[in-house]
Amino acid sequence: MSELSSPSVDPALAELLGDRYTESAFERSFYRRDLASVPPTLAALVGDTLPSAVARPRTAEEVSTIIGYARQHKLPVTPRAAATTAYWNAVPMRGGLVLDLNGLRGLVSLDEAALTATMLPGTRWQELDRALARRGYALLSYPTSAPSATVGGWISMEGHGIGSLKHDGVAEQVTGLEVVLADGSIVYVPGTSEVPGTLTASRFAGAEGTLGIITRVELRIRRQPAATGHHLLIFPDMAALQAAAAALAAATPRPFYAHFAAPTYGRFMRRAGFEPVADGPLLALTYDGEPDEVAAGAEAVRREAVRCRGEALSSQAAAREWDERFLALRLKRAGPSVLGAESWLPLAGIAGYEAGVSALAAQQGLLMATYGTVVTPGLATVMSLYPCDESRLISYVLALSLTKKLYDVAFRHGGRPYGTGVWNTPYLSRTFSRAELAERRSHKAHMDPSHILNPGKAYQPPPVLWSPTFKLGMELLAGVRRAAQGAL
Repeated sequence: MSELSSPSVDPALAELLGDRYTESAFERSFYRRDLASVPPTLAALVGDTLPSAVARPRTAEEVSTIIGYARQHKLPVTPRAAATTAYWNAVPMRGGLVLDLNGLRGLVSLDEAALTATMLPGTRWQELDRALARRGYALLSYPTSAPSATVGGWISMEGHGIGSLKHDGVAEQVTGLEVVLADGSIVYVPGTSEVPGTLTASRFAGAEGTLGIITRVELRIRRQPAATGHHLLIFPDMAALQAAAAALAAATPRPFYAHFAAPTYGRFMRRAGFEPVADGPLLALTYDGEPDEVAAGAEAVRREAVRCRGEALSSQAAAREWDERFLALRLKRAGPSVLGAESWLPLAGIAGYEAGVSALAAQQGLLMATYGTVVTPGLATVMSLYPCDESRLISYVLALSLTKKLYDVAFRHGGRPYGTGVWNTPYLSRTFSRAELAERRSHKAHMDPSHILNPGKAYQPPPVLWSPTFKLGMELLAGVRRAAQGAL
């Protein structure tokens, strides 16, 4: 049989979905990866990433039937929509069935009195925000990958990004979810409950599709802000930037958006063929709301700029930073590929973290770009990227060790990985306490006893990533890479 030929289609699912079900090897091959560029040889060591079939439902009832079938036949199910992460959250680990949720897409309803909106999980955040804007409303927050990231996907991750500093994470904005559980039942889950033991939306937030399939979402929204103000500050060093960011994040009014970039970000942009607004540590801030709130935000920015030795750049430069808030991954052009690490980090640790990353980059003879978003008064999500080449297997494997080294720097400054998927499972014991891990595993065993929903993720590493040998192996590879810099 040819590699691209189609095996026989399962009659039950084919009858249900028609041409929205496929076992074509060609079509299945597109589901073997997410944003992570992983050589096939290495991917094969980690798991069976080629699904046996792909199903594309359009209703919760179809999802329910598919999950019921999968449970009956003990078939692994990997839910997937845009797959905009690089952790393999949406990549099959044990073959089985990929549940492509892109057909569940669109704004369903808007409750203007309650200031809530209901949408399907495959809806892109940017298209949702535009649909709301046409009616005079706006989202409370959205991811930096909003043009492609989906509502259900971001809720299933940790859900902090643009707007979270002012309005909290997306889990706190959910007023209700429709979810298909592992037994195929369709349930409505409230955002909160005063009844102890009640299943709420928080159980599914950050669960990465391992406890149920979200098929409908109700979110709090807001009216379009009456005014908006953008600011861009440059500082003499990261310590000064850190002091200003921490003060402004804790102040009233709180910024809607606060984004920072280390000097390495500008150098990386130039390598990728783009011209940065300025060199040096940059802090971009956006305030929105009533005009007096925006004016108070501008005064707070001026005050902190003076206190922390910052210089305000032009309003045009500030507006450009806001307009380019979704474009961070254009740095991939500096590749051919890029690797990196995204961490939760205390704001009090970002200067020390950046210094540690710079020391690692110098030691390894690499350029590493660091940038981040302040998502709570005390925390930021921070990304550090470095170039690599997935077509050169040995060089790529050696470069992988530096992701572990970046997380080591984050751990030293009170941080942890953002998201788990597959690639961050070696760090589970450093991310969660024993009690937290036990609770997460207990929820999984109770809600999905057959372990059919997104197996191989979030709860324990695959054998090749077993923590003790993984750490030892990464340290060895980092040493080899450092010694062999000139040959890479």
